[in-house]
Amino acid sequence: MSKTILIVGGGYGQLPAIHAARVLGWRSVVVDRSPRAPGMAIADEAHEIDVLDVVAVVKLARQAGVDGVMTLQSDIGVPTVGAVVDALGLPGVGEAVGRRCSNKIEMRRCFAEAGVPQPGFRVVRTVVEAERAASELGFPCVVKAPASSGSRGVVKACAANEMPLAFEEAMRHAPGGELLVEAFIQGMEFGAQSFSFGGRCQLVLPHNDTLSEPPYMVPIGHSFPVDLRNEARAKLEETVARCVEVLCIGVGPANIDLIVDEAGEVRIIEVGARIGATCLPELVQCFTGIDWVKEALRAAVGEKPDLTVRRIQPCAASILQAKKDGILVASRVPQEVMSLANVLEVEVTAHAGDVVSRLRKGTDRIGKVLVQGPSAAEAEMLASRMSDLIEFEIATDQRAPES
Repeated sequence: MSKTILIVGGGYGQLPAIHAARVLGWRSVVVDRSPRAPGMAIADEAHEIDVLDVVAVVKLARQAGVDGVMTLQSDIGVPTVGAVVDALGLPGVGEAVGRRCSNKIEMRRCFAEAGVPQPGFRVVRTVVEAERAASELGFPCVVKAPASSGSRGVVKACAANEMPLAFEEAMRHAPGGELLVEAFIQGMEFGAQSFSFGGRCQLVLPHNDTLSEPPYMVPIGHSFPVDLRNEARAKLEETVARCVEVLCIGVGPANIDLIVDEAGEVRIIEVGARIGATCLPELVQCFTGIDWVKEALRAAVGEKPDLTVRRIQPCAASILQAKKDGILVASRVPQEVMSLANVLEVEVTAHAGDVVSRLRKGTDRIGKVLVQGPSAAEAEMLASRMSDLIEFEIATDQRAPES
């Protein structure tokens, strides 16, 4: 039977959901404040509504008679999704859980109460408090805006003299006036995609993460499978399942950032109540054969998702990024990139005339390369090599990059 799905957001990150709804034969209703958002042009029904306008989105959901609601690859719309879930009695993560997952301070306090392993942290409002917190936690440390998305307002400080600038940058993305200062955990950075149904975490898929150089620490690539021994992997999966259930994410996907420290302990960094970004839906499908977005849609309307792992195919993805701030004049993808059998997808999302910037946050990406290979390490090398071959001509622009 055909369903109607409300997709909160119309940016590039929401396009897989719109396409998956079409494959299922469902009607897609999309909201975004920008009529030029790419999803608005391909949705069955598009409404120019800010995803943060909870009252307007809930009203539309009632009028449209939606059977489910979702967002993916961004935390911004998660609380609004929760409000629609609560107001219409739909399957999914409610508003209280959505806000807990979208606010890093609430998440930290929740984990502290439940004993979930995580970095030491302090909540601060002034640069003096931030400097005191850093001296207590030690350097390096990480200063974070609590409710930002796309790695905005996440800055690593390696010494006391870097704290004022780190505080200023993070506070630009913290309208509530509070920040987190967290201990920096030395170890291996990993991520995981989880899927819950019936109130329990049903599947955990750990993956390797590659981050940009400090101070911004933006994800620039992921790969499957992780290079961990069975015991370490089992411990990681158990900790992820526990943190997801502590947060009460009982239906649908979650995106988890974590570190395995030098003693082998798992520390949860962040959890998003939605599918991860930076090509993670595509990578999950390549790695396991599970259509992660389609199953998330099914869960959002109360249907049991099919989480059967059909294969184990190593794969990797790398984002494309501008080497400087400016105006994109032209891009060129060499035939060598397109002709290799293990290159599965190449996409340039920036167009001539667009303002582009060096990588400071997740939304600064201007494309992606998705590949497979004999191992995760070999796939990573291929993705990186192919990304380096793609050329971008950028003219210097005097305007400040958009935050």
